[in-house]
Amino acid sequence: LAKPGLADVIVPRHIFEVDSLFDKDHRGQLISVFRDPIDRAISLFSYLQYADWELTYSTKLANMTLEEFGNSSYIEDNWLLRFLSNSYDQELTEADMIVAKRLLREKFLIGLLNEREETMDRFEKFFGWKYKIDPKTQEACRENFMSSGSNTNKNSIVKPKPGSKAYEAIAARNRWDMQLYEYIESLFWDQEKLFRGVPDNFRLEGATCCSCKDPPIC
Repeated sequence: LAKPGLADVIVPRHIFEVDSLFDKDHRGQLISVFRDPIDRAISLFSYLQYADWELTYSTKLANMTLEEFGNSSYIEDNWLLRFLSNSYDQELTEADMIVAKRLLREKFLIGLLNEREETMDRFEKFFGWKYKIDPKTQEACRENFMSSGSNTNKNSIVKPKPGSKAYEAIAARNRWDMQLYEYIESLFWDQEKLFRGVPDNFRLEGATCCSCKDPPIC
């Protein structure tokens, strides 16, 4: 896919398996938008309460509390660290954390879901994304997406406060991910220096389209 230039974006289920698609002449750039492990668990719980089309759905979840979910077998077990260290079945160790941190530090452009605007702005600057069809309409679509999201969960569950039984149950089951996410946040803010000198609203600079009478705003 990468060598003949057939794909601009590849979304892998297992990140280490795509390494063979690239070589020194055809390089890729890993990007991801990461989510707080507590928020991720809450979102999964609220989704599985009604997603009866999923293989992991169970009627037990419909009446389960968040605390019960945190103590159940349905909650994910440090999914992020397992994904980034390729350690899906074995017990996690500090060695897995080292692998994941190195991968994040050396290969990833980091995005954070709770920093949507900053994340999208950085992606636009990094890849040189500009509007090329209808800047005014595209900017309106972008604003709507950034404020409302896409494929959002129809259930709304209030995030428990640290120290509460529900919060601590989830955190205990994802203690490695909690630690890794702190590192991801630090990388996100450290990568801010990569974009110094790149103008704000980069996407609008020189944006145009064939129907423009007065570019870049049309």
